[in-house]
Amino acid sequence: MSAWRLTTWGSVVELQRGFDITKSEQSLAGGVPVVSSGGVSSYHDRSMAEGPGVVIGRKGTLGRVHFVQGEYWPHDTTLWVKDFKGNDPRFVYYSLQQLDTDHFNVGSASPTLNRNHVYPLPVRWPESIRIQRAIAEVLGALDDKIASNETLTSKLMEMGELKYLLGTEGADSCWMSDVLEPVLGGTPSRSDDSLWDGSIPWVSAKDISRAQAGFVIDTDEGISEEAAAPTRLRPLDPGSVVLTARGTVGAVARLSVAASINQSCYGFATGRVPAGCLYFLIKGSVAQAQAMAHGSVFDTITKKTFENVSVPELTREEWLDLESRVGPMVSASESAVIESRQLACTRDELLPLLVSGKITVKDAENVVSDAV
Repeated sequence: MSAWRLTTWGSVVELQRGFDITKSEQSLAGGVPVVSSGGVSSYHDRSMAEGPGVVIGRKGTLGRVHFVQGEYWPHDTTLWVKDFKGNDPRFVYYSLQQLDTDHFNVGSASPTLNRNHVYPLPVRWPESIRIQRAIAEVLGALDDKIASNETLTSKLMEMGELKYLLGTEGADSCWMSDVLEPVLGGTPSRSDDSLWDGSIPWVSAKDISRAQAGFVIDTDEGISEEAAAPTRLRPLDPGSVVLTARGTVGAVARLSVAASINQSCYGFATGRVPAGCLYFLIKGSVAQAQAMAHGSVFDTITKKTFENVSVPELTREEWLDLESRVGPMVSASESAVIESRQLACTRDELLPLLVSGKITVKDAENVVSDAV
């Protein structure tokens, strides 16, 4: 631990405000990422910085840190590391994630992060570039595996959808309401604390919209067993598919865990249509449902909507045959998403301990070797 010193951010990096560029000024056919406060927002044909680079959101998505391998354009909504001062870029990336941006929000109506408020902040820093690189390699191994899983999941789901489309091509059609029974969810009373913070996941439209690769593996909120007793709140089994029907209309996700849903969503249980095919059936029906959504305040899908949405009509045997080709793709994708979430938890636990010198690289390597 003696190889670490207490210093300030201003002594280890030089930050600079990004460069303004409008959508109309960008050449979207270019391959240079434009990195905004929330991440890569678009592309351009010219760069303003060489990689590897580190960018932190200064306006909008305040304090989110991004690592860029190649050349890039840091947007005006960010601060970017102009000079690493001999430090390892990826270690800087991980260390910056420990900044508590809530303490230096210096904006008024629009929150803003100022580099002059970052520079005086204290940080524990390893003197040795070797230690920096070793820490970055440990954490990077987890991130690299997560990225590999994301690529695998994307390809598997694309293949699964293609197999589904080929398997249902030319099939007769029927109304969705003839083969599936939509279940509308509900919300327990907010005034009764005993109904909340329970062990049963409660899915909202927000959970569906942000579901990684279309899989809900956890939720923001949970409800109690008592809250889940009413019919509308009884948990749906894993493999069920949920469609958002109000506000954000048309987001689709598959439940990886048994969960209740709120009244902004319809749930569809497996049955005549097996789990893997069910996801692609619902996803493929979204455009029709959205076209018929209506409401006085915001668009809404109702149960009657499903009486006018056409879906492929297959026999039970045909669905099972198709599921034998589609299902393994979906299951493998789901496993990769779950593994990535576990890897992310491991990374998030190790990160503050490693970048502060509280545990050694060797200790962390033992944990990572078990995880990957």
